[in-house]
Amino acid sequence: MFFAIAAAALVAFSQAALATPLSTVATTVKPVGDAVTIAAKFPVHELGSASVAAHSNSTLASASGVHSDAADAIFPATLLLCPSFNCASCFSFDLSTLPIDQCLIDLSSSFESVAISQPSNEGLPFAVLVGPPGCASFAQIPLVNECFNVNGGPFTDFAILE
Repeated sequence: MFFAIAAAALVAFSQAALATPLSTVATTVKPVGDAVTIAAKFPVHELGSASVAAHSNSTLASASGVHSDAADAIFPATLLLCPSFNCASCFSFDLSTLPIDQCLIDLSSSFESVAISQPSNEGLPFAVLVGPPGCASFAQIPLVNECFNVNGGPFTDFAILE
């Protein structure tokens, strides 16, 4: 019985924060353009809330069901890092061009909310993580086309893990 409770607690905690074997040295990246407001219309959640669970090493679409072949595209997918809450105005990063398995940082700003914009709404076969300075701990963005306010922010680091 104790083992079952401990296992359930471990699973719940691992979905809120992920430790990674990434180097504590961040790779600097720049946004692809000026601030965008595309995520302002997305539903808003708190990152790590119990109502939206992360899925290990994948980002899943917010809606399930039958999808057409035309909607199967992973890209374009854009990571949006937003200096204010509720994804009101965000800097965009093309997920197809960012390095994987590295701690990344955009030195131009910190962020209080995040989103992944993906027109196909299919989700991603890799994890997108965000975290506070230091590249030591991260929280996973669990869904595409949803806005997540980060708790304990502002955050500066992010990563893509395959």
